[in-house]
Amino acid sequence: MSKRLTIAQAQQQLPNLPQELLNEPIIITQDGVPVMAAMSYTHLTELLETLDILTDTEFVTKLRQSITQAHQFAMRTEDLC
Repeated sequence: MSKRLTIAQAQQQLPNLPQELLNEPIIITQDGVPVMAAMSYTHLTELLETLDILTDTEFVTKLRQSITQAHQFAMRTEDLC
């Protein structure tokens, strides 16, 4: 589970957050309710790249077809052994 900090705690720990964010995002709360998340820039760019790929419907369709073909091939080669 992600670490949680209040806004005040996040402000106090701001100088240390870059190191902590290398492992996982941190949920920042206000009055016990999550209001934002902090994550490393690397994690953000990876997430945005993944979202970009997953919203490319043509690519996702081809990927699914390739995965299905790979599974079918694996099953056929198992039958030969």
